[in-house]
Amino acid sequence: MTTATRGKTVKGSVMAFLMASVLWLLPAPAQAAVVTQLDITGGSVNLNFGSLGSIIGNFNANGQLIMNQFQPLPNIFNPITISHLTFSIFTSNGGALNLPAPTGETSGAALTANLQSLFAGVTSTGWGWVNTNPLMASLNIGGNAAGSFNELTNAFDISWTRSFSGVPFLTSGTFTLQGTAQVAAVPLPGALFLFGSGLIGLAGAMRKRLNFV
Repeated sequence: MTTATRGKTVKGSVMAFLMASVLWLLPAPAQAAVVTQLDITGGSVNLNFGSLGSIIGNFNANGQLIMNQFQPLPNIFNPITISHLTFSIFTSNGGALNLPAPTGETSGAALTANLQSLFAGVTSTGWGWVNTNPLMASLNIGGNAAGSFNELTNAFDISWTRSFSGVPFLTSGTFTLQGTAQVAAVPLPGALFLFGSGLIGLAGAMRKRLNFV
């Protein structure tokens, strides 16, 4: 092999290595990660009671919403009070409703969660009918939530809207939750390992050729 041929081979290897390195450094597409727990620090409630008006307010409460299991009272967080209403939050399959346990996942800067099994026991210091209505003692407030997720801090901010039927006066509600999400580790795809092995092999071949020249 002539010196010129060897030089071309080395240059070709160098170019291939540089191109592979560029591909390695390109941002990978966002992968979905399973949420295992939502560490809640606050949120908001907006309930529309039709002719009685709306109950709107924010709350600060620390609690944990664990995915893939049901949490009876008072395991999520302590009761929260907004205006004259107090909410005791729990999760349940709802008996005949057969609702799924909470689940969630992240994808890039987005977080989605199935919170259909979220319930609230609601009491009131202003409306006596709330305390005597069995529907308010176990009110299904859950839904499919969606919102933002910070990939660096794991902070989330999600919301959902629910329509109510059969509950006196109550027509709809919008809910938000904020806090930090705990997510399961995402395994690296097999193609990434193969690509890394290829880079190592290419680097070794280039080194041998450089030493041979």
